[in-house]
Amino acid sequence: MNHEEIEKLLFNIPKVELHCHLELAYRKSTMMEWAIEDGLEIKSEDDFAKEFLIKEPMQDLPSVLKKFLQTRDRLSSLERIERLSFEACEDMYLKSNVRILELRYAPSFTLEVFPELGADNLHEAIVKGCKRAELTYPMAVGLICTLQRIKSLKENMYWTDFAIGRKGEFLAVDLADDEVGYPPEPFAPIFSKAKAAGLGVTIHAGEPNLPQAPKNILTSIDLLHADRIGHGVQAIHDEAVIHRLVDEGVVLELCPTSNWLTEAVPSIEEHPLKKLYDLGVRTTINSDDPGVMDIDLMDEYRIAYNILGFNVEQLNQCNAWAVEASYICDDVKEKVWPKDIT
Repeated sequence: MNHEEIEKLLFNIPKVELHCHLELAYRKSTMMEWAIEDGLEIKSEDDFAKEFLIKEPMQDLPSVLKKFLQTRDRLSSLERIERLSFEACEDMYLKSNVRILELRYAPSFTLEVFPELGADNLHEAIVKGCKRAELTYPMAVGLICTLQRIKSLKENMYWTDFAIGRKGEFLAVDLADDEVGYPPEPFAPIFSKAKAAGLGVTIHAGEPNLPQAPKNILTSIDLLHADRIGHGVQAIHDEAVIHRLVDEGVVLELCPTSNWLTEAVPSIEEHPLKKLYDLGVRTTINSDDPGVMDIDLMDEYRIAYNILGFNVEQLNQCNAWAVEASYICDDVKEKVWPKDIT
């Protein structure tokens, strides 16, 4: 097949996105517009890239964090937040043929600098943008409340209660940020409460290329009641972890480009997505931070097909696992998911 035929083949696969951070899923042209409105010296796309985009592996953590915060600091109004939400959904459908989309966001991240927005108003703006996308395109969108490891247990319990109080709009809770400096064990009571209240649990674990990372996967399953693992890429280095994932059907939300850019893997070619699939792990393909990383989900499918050796049947299997693992209710998923896809 030529390039155009492969592009059509990959685009036509109905897709599920389980792991995408809304705050970092912006449309580049929109973020440039906001940056200029806010008085930043952005005179070209190169200027924008230097301030906002991560396109090479992260050598310098402060510079990376600056780009994350540059993005966050543009989310200064409810109008912008609603637009961000709608455009994130719209781009998922138009660029990558995503039919089932879960977006996660951390209320504490934005409200840390814009407390005047208010948690209820922030959430309502996001819901409004997502619902507008659902009315415009044949897609289903669900929300996950992300807790930040770097925040206190008291604050994270507050946001857990916030999510429980909006169950139905929030489908699950997540734990993100530095898993090395903030291991999962202290957060167990928070996630026990969320699970008991009927929320799903997905935990960022097993992401950094460090010896303790695979253990964090098992701790997240055993103590934090994780149904799914965000990333989990380091499972490939621990046979016992792989056996648990396979035996219990735990889904990994893998993000190839992100895992390369964060140096979780040494190169795209060495990403263990296909190896984990071949071992029987329920692997799913996701974009993580498409705005700041200047990618879309189609890029991840190009990697899977052209570099890692997946065929279309295997890509469909990843999506079948993702459909099943999605926290969106079955009735809603069935309305947007093609009947002839296994």
